[in-house]
Amino acid sequence: MPDIGILSELGKVLGVTADEILTGEQIEQIKRTDSDVSDEDKKLLDIVLERAERKAETIQITWKDILGCLLFLGAAGLISVQVWTLVRGRELGLEYIMKVIPYVINAAAVFFLWAGGMCIGKLRPIWKRKSSVAAAVILFVGGIAVCPFLFPSQREVVDLAPDFSNVMRLKIDENGRAVFYRQRGLLFGVQADVFPFTVKDDVKVQWLENDVCALTYESTEDHQVHQFVATYGDRNGAVSYYYVVNAAYGSWRAEDQGENYKLEVGTGENGGIDIETPEGKEHYEFEECLQYGTLAVVFPSDDPKWTLVLNQDCVLEEGGSKIEDGGTVTLCKVAMEKTAPIIMH
Repeated sequence: MPDIGILSELGKVLGVTADEILTGEQIEQIKRTDSDVSDEDKKLLDIVLERAERKAETIQITWKDILGCLLFLGAAGLISVQVWTLVRGRELGLEYIMKVIPYVINAAAVFFLWAGGMCIGKLRPIWKRKSSVAAAVILFVGGIAVCPFLFPSQREVVDLAPDFSNVMRLKIDENGRAVFYRQRGLLFGVQADVFPFTVKDDVKVQWLENDVCALTYESTEDHQVHQFVATYGDRNGAVSYYYVVNAAYGSWRAEDQGENYKLEVGTGENGGIDIETPEGKEHYEFEECLQYGTLAVVFPSDDPKWTLVLNQDCVLEEGGSKIEDGGTVTLCKVAMEKTAPIIMH
């Protein structure tokens, strides 16, 4: 009975295993050939493949199933946007650029959920049940009905630029206070400015350029016509701030308007701005001009009569001191009724 600690070394010396030492006799060793192992592996592989084929036959994924999954993901995304807007967006000062957007999001989310279930084969029988259809209808109506409470709406004015590049949004409360919003992303807007006067009735929206929108309104405070100009760009690549009247220095003519219109910016006898129209001549000092952004000025500021805009074909020389040859400006009368912009060269 050798000590167990020397069984391994003893087995090596005698050429036997530790089990053979303990049993006192040789144990027959069964050795497998490579061919035997290969055949067994092949049989095992055949069994695995056969089972996998049976499993694959029972699982059939169609394009409708894929579409259903995508619709479910779309519904989850819409719901996430809505929750983020309520929880985080408002803290950042963001609002939907149009008051109809939350209604559309809720309705689309419910529709995507129902349509996704109808596309997936295993869910279709459940989605077709009357109880499921009734639940979808209740969610659809409820999602729309809850929006006025979650997203209180005010009177708003929304308009797109002629080339759809910019969105103008104006929100007016019950007291006539008007707030101008700038677009942020695809769905949202952020408060950018407040009108200096309250709005009485309607607001006249007129795009003088694809990035310049004139908002004309009558105020309840002084019963006069005022104008706010929303600008969305610049003419010098945002290199520096510049004054519109300085850039527009020179003599301007509009020969294709049926009647001659002349504009002198800083070149008249008394400086300032001189306008000649079929109705007569007018003179305004530079101090009377109210500039919006770097694209437009309204004058006079206390009782606006004209709006001057640098058109998109304007290219400013270095320093923003002058418009290069070939650029044009727009001159437009400030009035609540319809007015035609005058292109001047």
